[in-house]
Amino acid sequence: MFCLVKIDLTNLLNQGVLEYLRRGKGAEIPPIAAPGSVADPYMGQGSHPDIVQRVWDELGANLPKKCKCLIYGTPALVHERSGIVIAICNGTQYNLRLTDEDFQRAISMNAKTVNRWSTGDEMDSLKVLGANWIFGGWFKEELVWCRNTYSHL
Repeated sequence: MFCLVKIDLTNLLNQGVLEYLRRGKGAEIPPIAAPGSVADPYMGQGSHPDIVQRVWDELGANLPKKCKCLIYGTPALVHERSGIVIAICNGTQYNLRLTDEDFQRAISMNAKTVNRWSTGDEMDSLKVLGANWIFGGWFKEELVWCRNTYSHL
């Protein structure tokens, strides 16, 4: 199935997140694909279905539907014109790229940039994904933050 979104594989804003999502994937997994290219995009893509629902159906609700895609098999939101990644599903977590202003606001609300996985490993979203990435915290403000990020890209 053809994906309506194009991803900018060369943009430095995407470098960290693409490197992270590509890890351990074979050449048979395309960089970007339509949600309908797999049997069930909410299951079997490496993230809990509640996380996929949060990212695609709730946070993506105010964005064009064509922002939904799979990046190296991972459910994500990508700006359809700039090709910049806005949000990704991440197992039992999700990550959001924020504007500078919204990032500061999120941090003041105790949004996290570091997560300790059940394995004991830690992930620092700023070091791994890039500037202004947080772990989602189910804040109601995330709906506005995603829309703001989309508008600024």
